[in-house]
Amino acid sequence: MLWIIALVVCVIEGAKLGGDVAGSWHGSLIGGFVGSVAWVAGLFLLAWMGGQWSGSGYVPQCRNGCCRSYHPDKDDRDFRLKVIERECYWLCKCGDRYQRRGKRFVLINEDGTETPYMIWRAFRGWFPDGG
Repeated sequence: MLWIIALVVCVIEGAKLGGDVAGSWHGSLIGGFVGSVAWVAGLFLLAWMGGQWSGSGYVPQCRNGCCRSYHPDKDDRDFRLKVIERECYWLCKCGDRYQRRGKRFVLINEDGTETPYMIWRAFRGWFPDGG
């Protein structure tokens, strides 16, 4: 509901500003359109900032440095999501298993123990996790 209110406010304010600048109804029409475009641009900006904040959809490169990232729309991706014994893992081409724990990316060892690997820092990316 708030998104619709924000859209209406952007269109009305854009129409007012366009009418004041142009001095006619043509300016109001163009200003309303510009206001709606600004609203859509704001939504994209918020979505991008949310992804930068949480790191959602991204994985760091593997510990060997050869598997780079996860691209859900490409077939030649280096990481794949696998379900093994009711647990969901990121499996790289090297054979290493990883799990995402919030903003942490942990390495799952052969014996099932976890080793801290990387941590996501908002707007800065992945950094080595000290534990």
